[in-house]
Formats: sequence, C-alpha cells, structure tokens
Amino acid sequence: MRAVRRRVLAWLVTAAAVAAAAAAGSGWPRAAAPPAPAVPTSSSPASSSSSSSSSPSSPLHLEDDRGRIVVLPTSPTRIVSLAPHATELLFASGAGPKVVAVDRDSDYPPAARSLPRVAAYPQPDVEQLLALTPDLVVIWGPGAPRALVARLGQLGLAVFVSEPRTLDEVGATLARFAKLSDDPAAALGTARAFRARLARIRARYAQQPVVRVFVQIWSSPLIGIGGHEVIADAVRSCGARSVLSDAAIAAPRVDPEAVIAARPALVLATDGERAERFWRERGLLAPRGPARFAAFDASTMERPGPRVLDALEQMCAAIDAARAPS
Repeated sequence: MRAVRRRVLAWLVTAAAVAAAAAAGSGWPRAAAPPAPAVPTSSSPASSSSSSSSSPSSPLHLEDDRGRIVVLPTSPTRIVSLAPHATELLFASGAGPKVVAVDRDSDYPPAARSLPRVAAYPQPDVEQLLALTPDLVVIWGPGAPRALVARLGQLGLAVFVSEPRTLDEVGATLARFAKLSDDPAAALGTARAFRARLARIRARYAQQPVVRVFVQIWSSPLIGIGGHEVIADAVRSCGARSVLSDAAIAAPRVDPEAVIAARPALVLATDGERAERFWRERGLLAPRGPARFAAFDASTMERPGPRVLDALEQMCAAIDAARAPS
C-alpha cells in the first residue's frame, strides 16, 4: 500500500507541474491540447452527448479531458485502462466486460484484479499495449505527455486522456463512458445517480460556517493539497476551505511553521497515526492547539472514481465535527 501511495503522490506532483505550466497565471484552466495526428482521432468539434444513441456499427465520438475528439469506428470491444480511477469508472459505466487489461495499481472492483497487468508509470510499455490489440486505451493525463499520445496514435491506438479535476468532472466522465457500455441508458442512470448524490451532499453543507482545513497527503516531506484538485473540491463541497487554497499547484510542499501559523481548525491526513503524532508534537492539535485531527481514506479519495463520494461523506462528517462547538 505504501508503494502504491508513493506512486500516487508522484502522479499528483507531476499533475501539479503540468497544471502550473498550463496555468500561466490564470488559475487552473482545462488544458486545450490539440488532437494527436492519429487516425483514431479527429479535430472536428463534437458535443460529449452527440453520439449517445449511436448504434454498435456507427462511429463513436468521445471528447477526452484535453478537449481531443477520439473517434472510434464502432463501439470498442477491447479496452485497456492505464489508471486506477479510469478502471473504476469504466466498470461503473458498464464497460467492465470490455476491459482486457489494466495498470498495476488497479485493484477495484474485484473483477479488475484478475486482468492482465500493463506497465503505466512513468510510461506505458508500448510493445505490451500493441500486443493486446486494444480498440481504446484510457490513460491518466499527467502520465500522458503529448508526444506519447501522438506516438500511440501513429501506431494506430485510439487514446482517451482522463484527468478529472473536480467531482463534477468525475460524474461527467461516467456519462461519457456510458457510450462504451452495451446498455448506455443504464450507464447514464449511474452518472445521474452520482450527480444527484453529490448535489445532496453539497446542499447539506452549503449554508454551514466555513471550516479552515489543512489536507496532508505526505509527512516527509510535508505535502498538502492546494485549491486545484479533486480533494480540494471535496473540501469545498463539505463547506470548508483549504489553508493552501491560494497555492499555484495541486500538491505543494509546505513548511510546518506555515501550517501552524495558518491556524487550521482541522488537519485531514492520508497517513493517519504518523501525521497525528507529527502535529501533536508541534502543538497544533487540541488541547494545546486549535486543530482537531482526522484521517481519511487515501485509496478512494486520491483516485477520482465513483467511490469518491463514499470518502467525501466521511470527510464531510469529520469537517462537521470540527465545525461543532467543543
């Protein structure tokens, strides 16, 4: 598990670097990468719902998270997922039976554990991918530099770049992946249920007093979550605000004294007892300091998939406890 979390952390830091390069001082815009010059993709605009009623024999258009239009001649029957969150989203959208291989860290749902494994990070094994003859490869954005996507396209592989950065975008991906299912209507119902549950959670905390939170994803070095990532969106959905919300990158390295000076009311950490001991020794936690402490589920919250709302419910409960008077 620790090795998996190290890879997740590396991916978060990579994502932060990519986003910082793209931001150019304007917040956190969606990258507008041009389509790769591959046969399976097209640069013509298309809405994400324009082909939801396509028959299995008609071309399928999918807009990925870089704004690329991925064109498939027919509904795919062989999908390779190179990210744990994408694997979960594909299965939740009803496309699980079409997934023929996954990355080494995909461990949910249980059906994914028996599938062949493909190296995904820091770069996928191209020869292994080609041997699997996939109709579609789903890859995580920070692990997919444009040169790699272009190369895969030139080799005849259709590539969907998945990089949900908000909870709403997780729901949107569920809806887009519904097109890959043999029962798109049922799959769209899953997306609607996700969105409805998210809306209920947000409504529950929308009028509550804002809680200042420090979200910690690593202890040594000390790394927190800023304001531009799914976890940060989760914090906002619970009626809270990250003390690092003004950071330019998703996962900044911070000085412990700066966190103490920010006086968060709650420390949320993915590494549990170690983080609690770290802050207790420094006097940040009650009764000596102002903050409460709570651990949260790294395995679900750090991958933007359909289970993220389960972790969100737990996070909101911890934040609400910090909001309540002692």
